[in-house]
Amino acid sequence: MSRWMVNVRGNSFSAGSMDELRVLAKKGELGGGDIVQPPGAQEWLYAVEIPELKASLRPDPMEGMDFGHEAPSGVSPIVKGLVAGVLAIVSIGLWGYALSVKNSMPQAEQLELLGEHGLSFSEVLITGAGAELHADATGSSAVVGALPKNKKAELLAKRGNWYKLRYDGQEGYAPVDSVIPAYYFADERTKLDYDPLYNPDKYVYVMNSSWMMPAESKQKNASIMSFMLQNDSKFGMTDLRIVAVLKDGTGGVLEQKEVAVEGVMAANRSEMVGTLLPANKTEQPRVMLTSDMMKLAETDPKITDRWLDGVEVILPSAQVAEASVTLVEVRALPPEG
Repeated sequence: MSRWMVNVRGNSFSAGSMDELRVLAKKGELGGGDIVQPPGAQEWLYAVEIPELKASLRPDPMEGMDFGHEAPSGVSPIVKGLVAGVLAIVSIGLWGYALSVKNSMPQAEQLELLGEHGLSFSEVLITGAGAELHADATGSSAVVGALPKNKKAELLAKRGNWYKLRYDGQEGYAPVDSVIPAYYFADERTKLDYDPLYNPDKYVYVMNSSWMMPAESKQKNASIMSFMLQNDSKFGMTDLRIVAVLKDGTGGVLEQKEVAVEGVMAANRSEMVGTLLPANKTEQPRVMLTSDMMKLAETDPKITDRWLDGVEVILPSAQVAEASVTLVEVRALPPEG
């Protein structure tokens, strides 16, 4: 969703719509001297410059004052001059501050490295008041840490409408709309170019999925989920997590299994996902990308004898009528440097 960027006296946040901006203006939380950047725009504007917003802004207490008019009778010329001078200085100071903030906002060419207080490609700015880190990507999960407003957090992955973040050494999940990714400060072209870093789930997906029950399986009711992953971005993708779901004839879920997929998907590539079966009873099966298995086979060719094309899922009953695989979490690798 396109959002408006807002800067109120040095505090940056985003708004989802013009209606939201109007509410802020009517409450006095957004003034005519504050600056905003419309969705897709490169330039910052004063709030008072936006026709749709101007009517909602509270009147400026200095608006309409004419410093050249005579003051009420009985006031000395010296006092008149002092009052006019103070008001003029205050007015110039407020507008000068807004202009300095406006001109100090980062441009696209500054995005990759914005200095000590800037954002890198792997960081987000926390904008939600009272934002919290959760153990899982649900609001009902345990809170594992606080996310102070206007602080930076490291982006680790995306899962649905949640980002996996690291802040102050603690990892967890926070709603996407509680933070602003670095590219929101860039021009539209840069946003499009780097969108996969912040929305990797839009560019990686499951394709050619199928399932079967091999007769030679050592486990009763074992089924094999076979599928490929496609990466349609220019960035490598890792920390992949998929969910296999088994349903009955009425669409009811019989079994759901989440699995981590080892490896890094190369840019603009598709490849199979398989399982490296354990060599002994102390090992666990390893679900991974085929390319990563081939790297291991370079030093140990016998590994291919333990390779299974797909992921094994045990059927809970003979009532299974439908099976599907979905990518639920992924991390894009930011550019180096």
